[in-house]
Amino acid sequence: MRTRPILRSVLIAAALLLPLAACKQEKAEGAPPPPATLTADAIGHYCGMNLADHPGPKGQILVKGQEKPIWLSSVRDTFAFTMLPEEPKEIGAIYVTDVAKASDPAAPDMTAWVEARQAWYVLGSRLRGGMGEAEPYPFSDKVAAERFAAANGGTLLRFADVHEDRILTPPATMAEGEQ
Repeated sequence: MRTRPILRSVLIAAALLLPLAACKQEKAEGAPPPPATLTADAIGHYCGMNLADHPGPKGQILVKGQEKPIWLSSVRDTFAFTMLPEEPKEIGAIYVTDVAKASDPAAPDMTAWVEARQAWYVLGSRLRGGMGEAEPYPFSDKVAAERFAAANGGTLLRFADVHEDRILTPPATMAEGEQ
């Protein structure tokens, strides 16, 4: 009987392809949600102030299971949120404003976002953020980040290379030359 070997071949092929289909579906489901649109009533998570009242780049964190983003008045606050143990860890996406698309770093385009873990950051530049503190400036483009650092000082780092001591330790308490 020839139908048995054919049936067996079909079953083996189906068994081999099923995990591949599941992987493909898992990848599609694993894509980060898109950034939210900044609205006039967006309030900073830590300062309780309207984001529109502060110059400089901003952040938003999309926590899994929550409809609205957590808005952050600065990129420094965005990093801090991910580092503080009391904040949620089920993060779907982290976005920061993309300074690479801004003509003025103090007034970046609030519709241009980059996934924070994919961005390049300039830390320790002479520019301050909207809250008057040292601010990591995020860029989607490495060359733009390098140009910014050359003009304003600072060190170029990736998200994973920015450690707590650069974010959670206020610059005034850091030893001379640590920035």
